[in-house]
Amino acid sequence: MLAAVPVPPPTPPTPPIDPVIDNCNITTPDTAVTTALLTTGTPCQPQFVAPFDLDNLQHGFDYYSWLTFIALNAPEDGQAPAPGNNGDTQWEQWREVSDLMLPGGAAPAAFDAPRVIPDACKGLEGERTLRVVRRPTLNKAGTHSIEVASEVTQPFDSGPLIDQNGNYVRYEILVNEPMYEYIVQNKLYSKAGQDAFSGPVAFPEGNNTTGTSGTMGAIMVKAAWKVLGAGDDPNRFHITEALAYNPPSVNPKIPESCSLVTLGLVGWHAAHKTSDAPQWIWSTYEQIDNVPSDADIKNRTFKSHYNFYDPNCKTGACAALNEPPPRPWNPSIQPFPNGFRSQISRVTALTDATVSLNTSFQAILDGTVWPNYELVSTQWPTDATSKVDPTGVPAPTFLANTTLETYTQGEVPQASSSCMDCHNNAGDTTGRPSDFTFILERAQ
Repeated sequence: MLAAVPVPPPTPPTPPIDPVIDNCNITTPDTAVTTALLTTGTPCQPQFVAPFDLDNLQHGFDYYSWLTFIALNAPEDGQAPAPGNNGDTQWEQWREVSDLMLPGGAAPAAFDAPRVIPDACKGLEGERTLRVVRRPTLNKAGTHSIEVASEVTQPFDSGPLIDQNGNYVRYEILVNEPMYEYIVQNKLYSKAGQDAFSGPVAFPEGNNTTGTSGTMGAIMVKAAWKVLGAGDDPNRFHITEALAYNPPSVNPKIPESCSLVTLGLVGWHAAHKTSDAPQWIWSTYEQIDNVPSDADIKNRTFKSHYNFYDPNCKTGACAALNEPPPRPWNPSIQPFPNGFRSQISRVTALTDATVSLNTSFQAILDGTVWPNYELVSTQWPTDATSKVDPTGVPAPTFLANTTLETYTQGEVPQASSSCMDCHNNAGDTTGRPSDFTFILERAQ
């Protein structure tokens, strides 16, 4: 009698890249800002009301940015942000770029799999009792994922940002499930997969169809974190216990290292591709104690403490304003040698309209840490179908976050920070345009 041949388990179905959902937030920007907005969920795309002039459209996009900020910083869609300063957030449960672009172009795990941990971070004291040493994030499978912050320099290697304790600011980029699935299912996580891809790269779009039905589309978040230390009030930051990873470097020669640190959120970008904004919508936030404005410095109207500026530093005794630190940049050596501390100001002040909207939304977030964060602005395409400008004629023309585009602030064409203008140059490893994201160029 022949032995029964074991039947392999069925292959799980491939999840849809951008499934239809029935809970798009369709709140219009003429709705009063009350606590009712805290549980309305994530917008699939912005909503607008007349008049459709530049100022009112900017208000609509900024209102959308606040709805998005509230929703993504809540534990689950449709819930209110948690009290305190270290509650789980939606975006921190997404996948980091290092989970996608693996050594050798290996296939990434499922979206809800545990985070990938560098070898240098393994075996640290307390790793086996992760709940004790860090705030874990429960993923859908019920297992714990680890947050790893490994980036220390800004776009185009313009330099690191050093806080008032001499520590490097750290960065991470995360993507939501539709964006993750688009990259994985099209095998864009490897150079070989990108070579075989027929293109063009076109990430899924957020869209409303009928009522609250629609698709969420691709969203990516870039976060800037500072190591909390002397002079920092942790109650003013969203915090996380994390693994601060320094990958090895050849020039300068830096060994691989990893340490457990407490991080405070100081900067937050969200980019969302929608059907009416194929150049994506760019919302940028900062912690309110980051820096003074140029006008504050001129008028000597200072707060008692800033994350990246010392009001008491005498001329000639501290770093030049808005200048990167001297090389070499070695994040394994902290504090930064010779007492260097970044001295940063905000070059372009927030508009009165943005300040007013910020005040309204910060008021309804009382009891959470989020009133300590402010919208800087939202960049959006004024002519998304322009035949002559692939960036869609963005408004505002320039947009910079002092923690994420520290050294490219201002209004100098081709030099100052503009989200759309910069990301319009993004490509994959074949040189093909990559739909306004630099993530694909990291494929191995």
